[in-house]
Amino acid sequence: MHEKNFEQWSNVSATYHNIRPTPPKDIVKIILAWLGKAPNIIVDIGCGTGLSTTIWKDIAKKAIGIEPNDDMRAIAEKNVSYDSIVFQDGVSNETNLPNDYADIITVSQAFHWMDINSSLAEFYRILKPGGVLAIYDFALPPIIGWEIEKSFIELRTKCSEIWYSQESPPVHNDKKSYGDRIKAFAKFRYSKEVACNGVEEWPVQKVAAFLVHISNGDFAIKVDSSIKKDIDEFLDLIKTKCGSGEIEVIFPYAMVIAVK
Repeated sequence: MHEKNFEQWSNVSATYHNIRPTPPKDIVKIILAWLGKAPNIIVDIGCGTGLSTTIWKDIAKKAIGIEPNDDMRAIAEKNVSYDSIVFQDGVSNETNLPNDYADIITVSQAFHWMDINSSLAEFYRILKPGGVLAIYDFALPPIIGWEIEKSFIELRTKCSEIWYSQESPPVHNDKKSYGDRIKAFAKFRYSKEVACNGVEEWPVQKVAAFLVHISNGDFAIKVDSSIKKDIDEFLDLIKTKCGSGEIEVIFPYAMVIAVK
């Protein structure tokens, strides 16, 4: 596992926590429909600042967030104060949890940073028989308006080229390959790909900060400050199209779900 994959989130964890969407309720409904009962233990791997762990606070008896980045985990521990939720250090292929332990394992917006084969082996090991694995991501860009979306794609292409041009850049997997990789793993009894949407009302300033962040703009500007001109032009477009109030943002989610 490439250390840069989780080191890159140091010193941006507070920003990350404030501008990321909360996974929609339909994610939970789909997972529970497959499990068929109330979960005792859910493990959220690559939990970041705990946004994807907190959704289980009133559902699971215990939710464990696994996060290797110390800064991200510190924000999670600071912002999440429920007796049923704990956070601990660990990586996706070495959680240090017992065999046949979890009713549910979730991976939200993080599986592309993980080594797939060794992580799937670890997930399978710690899942109970009949337990459910759910790997999900929001699609980019979120649905706001076509002009903003088009400009976002152009900005993200430029920022990503800059960020990944550095020596020893982060390494990530193709999100579209998850379903095939789980089938190739050949141990889960059944798996499928599903989709749902999340809808949130956000201040325009938060939308702008999110889109720049998710475009790799925050990372790219550290490598090449000239990208600031493109970022500023993108921010001007958002202001022109969206004004200064709150707007509705639709987040399409894709999920691969599997049962042990």
